[in-house]
Amino acid sequence: MSRRQSGIAILAFLIVATTFTTAIITPAADASTPLRSKLRLAKRELRQAQDRLTAAEAALAAALAGTAGPAGTPSVRTSTTTPTVEQLKAKVVRAGKMVRVWQSRVRRIARLLREQQQMADWERHGKWMPIIKIAARTYHVKADGMYRMMMRESGGCRYAGANSAFKGLFQYWTGAWAASWNPWRHDSIYDGSSQIFATAYAIHKGWGPQFWTTTFASQY
Repeated sequence: MSRRQSGIAILAFLIVATTFTTAIITPAADASTPLRSKLRLAKRELRQAQDRLTAAEAALAAALAGTAGPAGTPSVRTSTTTPTVEQLKAKVVRAGKMVRVWQSRVRRIARLLREQQQMADWERHGKWMPIIKIAARTYHVKADGMYRMMMRESGGCRYAGANSAFKGLFQYWTGAWAASWNPWRHDSIYDGSSQIFATAYAIHKGWGPQFWTTTFASQY
């Protein structure tokens, strides 16, 4: 391998090693980060992963170009610090794996964002059944039963009970809504989607009869 080719291979190897290590230790986005921000971060990580793969492939190509002498005989390694072809191939494999990982994450987050936007549109127009179906599917409960309960409790009005202690689509008592059992307790009690998912979760946990003492038995 010529001195120039050796220098190119070493430089490319150092770039790949440094950036690849940085990607591994970068912490995942916090679970509370909005999906738009998560998608933006995931796309940035994907671009960086693709750059690392390009650098790894360039380093490998440079190394392969210098593995044989003019007559086809293997060249003599001039430095013990120069990565071997096998090491560079392994870097390409790892970099390619990271590209696929981030491609998958970008697709997944983009899908979740589309679902979130669709759900927001349904909520704006008071279309509760599609949201109920998603929540029911998530927690393996009956969508039709939840819908009947909701209609009996509030008639599908998210602001039902505004002047009483029981509020929203499923008429939660304010104290029960704010209790630690409820993963959505920090959302407004009038948030239709949050009430729907909280209800599906409660039914899944077996709390339906005690939360809805009349409508659960008769409607669900």
